[in-house]
Amino acid sequence: MRFVFAIVAFVIAAGLIVYGIAQRTVLAPDDRVVSNLVIDGDAAYTVIDGSVLNSFPGQQRLRASGSDVVFAAYARSGDIQAWLGTEPYNSVAYDSEEETLTSEVIENPPAEAEEVLPTPDEEATAEEGADGENADESASEGATEEETAPPAPAGSDLWLDETSAENSLTWTVNVPDDISLLLASDGTEPAPSAVSVSWPLSHSTPFAGPLIIGGGVLLLIGLGLYIWGLIHMRRTRGPRRKPPQKMPKLPAPPRASTQRPRALEPETTAKGRRSSRKIIAALALAGASSVLLAGCVPGEVSEYFGEAPLPSPTTSASAQAEREITPVAVTETQMERIVADIGAVAADADANRNNDLLKTRFAGPALREREANYAVRGADGGFEAPDPIPTENIRIDLPEATDTWPRRVLAVVSSDDEATAPTVLVLIQETPRENYLVHYAMRLQADIDFPAVAPPSVGAAVIAPDNRLLAVEPQTVGSQYADILANGSESPAFPLFAETPDGLRTQVGFEEKNERRANFPQTATLEFSNAEGTGTVVGFATNESGAIVATDVIEQETARPTEEGATVNPEGRVKALSGVSSTGSGIETTYAYQLLFYVPPSTAESEQIVLLGYSQGLISAREL
Repeated sequence: MRFVFAIVAFVIAAGLIVYGIAQRTVLAPDDRVVSNLVIDGDAAYTVIDGSVLNSFPGQQRLRASGSDVVFAAYARSGDIQAWLGTEPYNSVAYDSEEETLTSEVIENPPAEAEEVLPTPDEEATAEEGADGENADESASEGATEEETAPPAPAGSDLWLDETSAENSLTWTVNVPDDISLLLASDGTEPAPSAVSVSWPLSHSTPFAGPLIIGGGVLLLIGLGLYIWGLIHMRRTRGPRRKPPQKMPKLPAPPRASTQRPRALEPETTAKGRRSSRKIIAALALAGASSVLLAGCVPGEVSEYFGEAPLPSPTTSASAQAEREITPVAVTETQMERIVADIGAVAADADANRNNDLLKTRFAGPALREREANYAVRGADGGFEAPDPIPTENIRIDLPEATDTWPRRVLAVVSSDDEATAPTVLVLIQETPRENYLVHYAMRLQADIDFPAVAPPSVGAAVIAPDNRLLAVEPQTVGSQYADILANGSESPAFPLFAETPDGLRTQVGFEEKNERRANFPQTATLEFSNAEGTGTVVGFATNESGAIVATDVIEQETARPTEEGATVNPEGRVKALSGVSSTGSGIETTYAYQLLFYVPPSTAESEQIVLLGYSQGLISAREL
């Protein structure tokens, strides 16, 4: 019977173990929940809101097809809406009752302009002839067509990440509720028509663990019964025979011997030891099998027996407060991508003197200085190209904390060459559909102590140009510094600015100008004048209530002959840019200085304004 019970235990144990494993494999339900959608219509864009993407927990897997090119990007929901502007789009929602995706076309009509009564002058202008009216109508239609042309979605600086593929796209993302996903083709063709979103499905099999462990325990019991039966059979050494009914007469017992019989203990002991070793080995094998089987499903066991699950992450008060803070203009990942693209564009444009390419990433003083360099090198190829924009290391990333436009960012980038001074970039994004453009690009001064600023995840406030809480209004910093360059210590602003470090004042300051005048030929005069630059004044708040201000100034140098027959002979870059080797009327040369200052708060009476970095370049030269 012991063997019968052992076989029964083996069969039941095998059934329990197989069924437990089957619950986790062949009998398990689908591991993902999938929702498909077919979009009818010719809208060029499809938006899937973050709340839809988070209808189920876990990473979201997007599949899209139905167009020659499938483009996808995700960004903050507000940024996507701002980028779309007046463009109609397919808005995707999730119907929890039907457990399907739905879509509707959202029309974004342009904002209605307020009605303004015309002035008498405007009424007179409106009474022009038919030709003038037709011309105005044609121009208006052309402007309307240009404004309503759908933008190309690829390459926007607003996207946190983007991808594209031909015909079909599969993309796995993990975005929060405030992030939306944009689908498109090329911005003109209809968006992909077939959309599928799937999420990982967490299915529970609470009985799989107990079944496997129970089968393992029953397997041990069966092994025990089997071993018990073997031991019992060996002890009995086979079946016993029945004694005969009539006992034969026994012979007379022999006489007692004085010798003791030889004991059989060694043989019996040896057999017992071998049997014990076999039993121990079998039990060890069974125990190891049970442990291995039990280790297959640790999570299910704890769930079945009621062990407290690990706590899920909850939203703390600090995390809630962080979400309420104004977002930064760009994230660190965006900044790395933007700087890398700027560096690549600058390198290509500088090498080929390509102004059109340069304008895709540069504007203002930075653009003007590089365009002048291209003109000089076009006339004389012996001059060097502008300093390259390094992209290896972003030492300081200071975005503006804002969700409106324009958006501004300051970055300090450097190359792996420690001997080269870091470069300061001031970027401005005027509208959602435009990329960030470099308005200022200058080198930091050596061994400068850069002011403490907020981390990239927090960002900084942008200081208004007429802010009076600083030692000097940002909009007047440039003109006051230019007056110091022209008049030195005689300037009223001289005490406000630190004399050191100031490499630009050493190169083009008052003392250097006087020295040039003294060495200038007696037959001509050399005059200097300055004016405010044309660049946008940008100020970023620092941690100590001060501001980092980027501005520019223009300085003109005029050389005129003073005697009849005398000439002025330009040299170097001035000669190459003006195309004049000798003139009897004189020549006017214009230089632009990009400047970066630290302006302390008005309460810090002992602090002075410090020049953090600068760049200087010839921007024009003409014959008078």
